[in-house]
Amino acid sequence: MAEHGHGLLLKALRERRPEWLERKGIHVLEVGTTREQLASQDSTRVIAEFCKEHGWDFTTCDMDPANSERARELFASMNVPFKAVTAKGEDYIKSQRRAWDVVYLDAYDFDHGKHSEERQERYEQFLGSRIDQQACEVMHLEAMQGLNRAGRPRCLVVIDDTWMVKNKWVGKGPMAIPWAIANGWDLTMAEEEYRAIVFEKRPEWEAYKRWARRTGGKYKRKLLRQPMP
Repeated sequence: MAEHGHGLLLKALRERRPEWLERKGIHVLEVGTTREQLASQDSTRVIAEFCKEHGWDFTTCDMDPANSERARELFASMNVPFKAVTAKGEDYIKSQRRAWDVVYLDAYDFDHGKHSEERQERYEQFLGSRIDQQACEVMHLEAMQGLNRAGRPRCLVVIDDTWMVKNKWVGKGPMAIPWAIANGWDLTMAEEEYRAIVFEKRPEWEAYKRWARRTGGKYKRKLLRQPMP
């Protein structure tokens, strides 16, 4: 079975940010810590090993404390100072400012109708309801919105479980994609093999926002809602 979006994440870093591979201090965030250690889904381990190899910082965030505890045990076994945070990913992102160079969004499941009852019960316990497609899309939209503040210049983001069917986006990203494109992000990779997409923050967007803030009032509000020229 092909890797999920974390495979595309590593591919994008090698192809789109090769100079970062020689740079220390890159900050990486995963939203949606590994639940099952399957070869195709063990994203937390794969990303942690990549970050250890390159001397990067890594944080994984999940709503379920059991997943966070497993990640802490993994990090201890690897002898690395990485962090596992128990929180809703969109809330954690909103609490940060210019914190992340690389973000992997693979949190709230999309509703494909085949989730186990055990997984549904974990959602009810920690989020108050069963898996819901609209809630999934809203969560990933809010995460992208938060990354306009929490993402560093040239931030690279992968949204997992997002692909096109008959020219329509499905999975986790249908709400996030149009908002991101209109608000400073370029969609640079979308590969069916991984069923995931890559966004990159436009370098000129920070300057554009500063200019918009200086204009003030209605001009600021209007400009920040429009796509870049």
